[in-house]
Amino acid sequence: MSRNLEVKAKIDDISIAEKIAIEIGADLKDDFTQIDTYFNIQDGRLKLREFDSGKAELIFYRRDENNTQRWSDYEIVQVCDAEKLKNLLSKAFGVKIVVEKRRKVYIYKNARIHIDSVKELGNFIEFEVIYNGDEKQVSDLMQFLIEKFNLDKEKFIKVSYSDLLIQKQKQDKK
Repeated sequence: MSRNLEVKAKIDDISIAEKIAIEIGADLKDDFTQIDTYFNIQDGRLKLREFDSGKAELIFYRRDENNTQRWSDYEIVQVCDAEKLKNLLSKAFGVKIVVEKRRKVYIYKNARIHIDSVKELGNFIEFEVIYNGDEKQVSDLMQFLIEKFNLDKEKFIKVSYSDLLIQKQKQDKK
């Protein structure tokens, strides 16, 4: 499995985050819409990610949901027929929730900087520092990004967008 260290935080202004990404020398790698369909599984998380380009991938991951900086172990498989796979997984496991977002991906060293606008939830920034065998380098780079983007620790998010959306839908029903 691949591994990374993740931090996610709510942000008010996407344009400020984009400006900081450019200032630190990060490269804009991609800008797209994603639809993530999460399935009901007992251990970890399983989602089918569909891109507006027609590309799709199946992602399985496990991560600590108790800390603001979370290690995540994951596997990604490219998918040829997303619609058929989605139907099969829906029948086998049931759909937990669908999350739609607009994402800009910046690359800085061994980090992915995601600037997201999530339907029904708002704007977020997410750092994924890819584990390269050196935990100190990963941790130091994460701290650098948190400081450079001046993230408010009170706005850190410990759960996935899927959990936030489920919480919001429950509150909206009340």
